[in-house]
Amino acid sequence: MKRLTLTISGLALCAAGATAQQADSPAYGDSFNMRDTSVDMSALTTENFYDMLVPLAQEAGSLTVYSYWPPAPLVVFQEEIIPAFEEKYGIDVTFASVETAPGLQQMDATSREGEPAPMDVYFTSDLPADLDQMANIRLIDLLPNTQNLNPQFTSVYHGIEHGGAYVPFHANQTVIAWNSAMVDNVPTTYQALLDFSAENPGKVAITSPLRGGSGSNFLKSVAMNLMTEDCIAQQANLRIADEDAAALVDDTDCYAPVWDYFNRLLETAELTNGNTDTLNLMANGIATVGTAWEDLTYSYIQTSQLPDTVRVEILEGGQIGGAEGVLIPSNTENLAGAMLFVNEMLDAKHQAWKLMGFASRSPRTDLDRSLIPEEAQKLLASPDQYPARQLTSVSPVMYAAIREGFVANVLEK
Repeated sequence: MKRLTLTISGLALCAAGATAQQADSPAYGDSFNMRDTSVDMSALTTENFYDMLVPLAQEAGSLTVYSYWPPAPLVVFQEEIIPAFEEKYGIDVTFASVETAPGLQQMDATSREGEPAPMDVYFTSDLPADLDQMANIRLIDLLPNTQNLNPQFTSVYHGIEHGGAYVPFHANQTVIAWNSAMVDNVPTTYQALLDFSAENPGKVAITSPLRGGSGSNFLKSVAMNLMTEDCIAQQANLRIADEDAAALVDDTDCYAPVWDYFNRLLETAELTNGNTDTLNLMANGIATVGTAWEDLTYSYIQTSQLPDTVRVEILEGGQIGGAEGVLIPSNTENLAGAMLFVNEMLDAKHQAWKLMGFASRSPRTDLDRSLIPEEAQKLLASPDQYPARQLTSVSPVMYAAIREGFVANVLEK
């Protein structure tokens, strides 16, 4: 197994000092919704954050952290963040890797039953359907380590406005991966990708939008690049109603070029069953170009699951990127410990460790790719592409309609 030898000693991390801020009003709703009322939210500020919370958290003595599956966050929790947190505060942390759907179902069940949440902190790729199951604290304004975050990631996630209660932790980017040892002229536009597939049947792997994030985001990215400005503007409405989203997809010509593109592409490209399947086809030399995640591709190369000749490209016009984050359940019984832990997750030292080891982009604006060893930087999207070509996702309501349209107009054709 090939791994980079990484160190963060001597790094000049320019973490600016937090200014005193207060979050004495909720992120959404009329009042705070936390089961644990031991923290006086009317008095808590970034300035007294540690003085107020550390004694309360230490009195509770322990907390439970859930994380969904991505390899980089799992390792950074187990090898970096949790040991540092336990040593710093003397608080025991129980860690569990729990996929998003079952974890949110556990949150929902305990909330409905009036019981404590099974976790105090949850790094998750989605938000609960009922936002009131999430502590409605403006963590973005309150935590000392959230003062240097990219504002693009701090108040909206997957089109859902959360007011700063969901804290970005792991920034990511969808890309086109290609094997430089087998491809002379990499496709750099959506049309070029279509042409390349036609000229090289079976050599392009497209992750199914129904089975993997690189595929669903590729579908959304194609729509953002091929539709008219008016259609894109309607699609971008974060508060679009179900019926209006369905009407935009079904009753207008907005998505006709999108369906045409995919019907032509899939005449020669392979539609795979997931992100891993796409990369496996490339690892076996069956495919030479495929839809992918930047960080997952990087991790596959570092662990010799992909040849080190694989490179990534963000197509001209842009592809979907974002930042998955962490929430605190409203029914946690250790609110102080949960806030301390979320703050620890954003510490510059941990974010740099994650960036260097796994190309897990940081939502912090004071860290950049220069922290990654020079020999590994060639495996990332180039600085002139990231973040300039990063597109923001549509709302879940809008994507549900697009997904149904894809099934009807592409898969079932």
